Amino acid sequence: MNSPTLFQQLSLIISLLLLPSLACADNKTELPLSSPAPSLYTGFGQLLDDDKTLVLEELIDLDSNIRRVALYHNGDRLHRQIPKQVHLMIENKLMHRIMDSGRFEVIQCIECRTTQVAMRADKLEISHAAESNQALRALAKHVRADAFIFWNASVHEDKFTINLRMVDGRNNQLLWLKEYSKITTREQEEQGFDAVNYELTVGAWGIDGSRKNLTDGSSEEVNGVTVFGLRRRETTSIDDSLEYTLAIEYFRNFSGTDLFNVSGINLEGRIIADIPSMDELIDTRVYLGMGQAFFNDSNSLIFRFGFEFPFFSDGFMDFGVTYLPEVDARWDKKDGYEEVGKFGGSSYDLTLGVRF
Repeated sequence: MNSPTLFQQLSLIISLLLLPSLACADNKTELPLSSPAPSLYTGFGQLLDDDKTLVLEELIDLDSNIRRVALYHNGDRLHRQIPKQVHLMIENKLMHRIMDSGRFEVIQCIECRTTQVAMRADKLEISHAAESNQALRALAKHVRADAFIFWNASVHEDKFTINLRMVDGRNNQLLWLKEYSKITTREQEEQGFDAVNYELTVGAWGIDGSRKNLTDGSSEEVNGVTVFGLRRRETTSIDDSLEYTLAIEYFRNFSGTDLFNVSGINLEGRIIADIPSMDELIDTRVYLGMGQAFFNDSNSLIFRFGFEFPFFSDGFMDFGVTYLPEVDARWDKKDGYEEVGKFGGSSYDLTLGVRF
């Protein structure tokens, strides 16, 4: 009865002694490709999901005769330690971003996928389907592509980079080139944040304020305040169609009258959702925000709802409504006018912003 137990114990000890050696042997071949995969997948995924990557404004001024394009990978995936699944993900996302722009028709080019790697005289040689300019022009004619978009991806430490070049299929002329890069850390990946941006905003609310004239009982009014803000904007991997912002905003009136001195701050949280059905017309998002405003010895909740539209490559425009429940506001002393009046109501919300 004791022999099997002793044999099992010896087997277990031997296995534990051999396990590190076996793991090291496996790591020599598997780790360079499989271990970095989750980090690479997340890093390149975040880069290609960024609103600043492949925006329509960068492509719209190209030759209108360039309509049909084919992706052509001109980098060595193996030497850049990018696993096959990450390589395919990058290519698929590139295709989707190009197609979503509505500027080009993307065609499948099987020949463009042909990459041969061979060892000759202890030297690694790489050959593609097109090895010369003449061959590239012939390939373009064969697959009926107006242009090729050459791409390659690389990663150095926490920096993920994708290089793109568009080459005319008729004469090999370089039409456009761009490099996109993004730094993504392990901490950001574990937190699940795909993108964090900051925004500077300037806008206007049409909220009214009033002050009664004690002499004749009439009321003086101020219409609207100007708003300056700083926002922190983030997207999570839970749903990349949803974004969240936290903002601090300073508002005041520039009406030119000394009867009113509206000034205060607003602390706001906001949810922004994409509207895919509008993408063909214009990239549209809807926002819903709630904040707490402090002004003139008063404070009140503030609610905002509206739509966000792109404005150049790094800018945006918000247009919606703002509602601040009417509350008492204390004005500067002025002979013949009451010191406490009203401020609040519903109005328009117009904002221009830029991301950085």
